[in-house]
Amino acid sequence: MMMRRIAANVVLAPEGRTEQGVVTIENGVVSSIMPLKEELPMTEWYVGTIIVKPDSEGKRRAYMDGNPLV
Repeated sequence: MMMRRIAANVVLAPEGRTEQGVVTIENGVVSSIMPLKEELPMTEWYVGTIIVKPDSEGKRRAYMDGNPLV
């Protein structure tokens, strides 16, 4: 299983906006979104906004600058 943890200035998702948020992506699907309260190991840091939205199958996917984060 491939897992990525990506932090960004803002995470926009259907459930709301998270300032200084962290998105966990497992096998291309967003498994969690949380506010960044402390440094987490193995976290990639991006400047900007991550947009989380459902794909055609209803799976939550993350995008930055229009490109998928997988």
